[in-house]
Amino acid sequence: MKSFLFSTDNDRGGVILCNIDTLPEAVEYLKQRFKGVVRVEQGRDYWSEDEGFGSLPAVDDTQQAPHSSGGG
Repeated sequence: MKSFLFSTDNDRGGVILCNIDTLPEAVEYLKQRFKGVVRVEQGRDYWSEDEGFGSLPAVDDTQQAPHSSGGG
């Protein structure tokens, strides 16, 4: 089972846990089931009415702030 986060044009939405395997399938299902779906997310992947399908960039751990070395 996978979970998908969705939101609608009236600032509502939720999380759906289902046997749908892909984001495009989930988008189609949610758009049929709920009125005004404008965004669906699963992990870093998303679909939005304005942008279409996309992915958020991976977090780069090498660019974290350096730790101070509390010496004295």
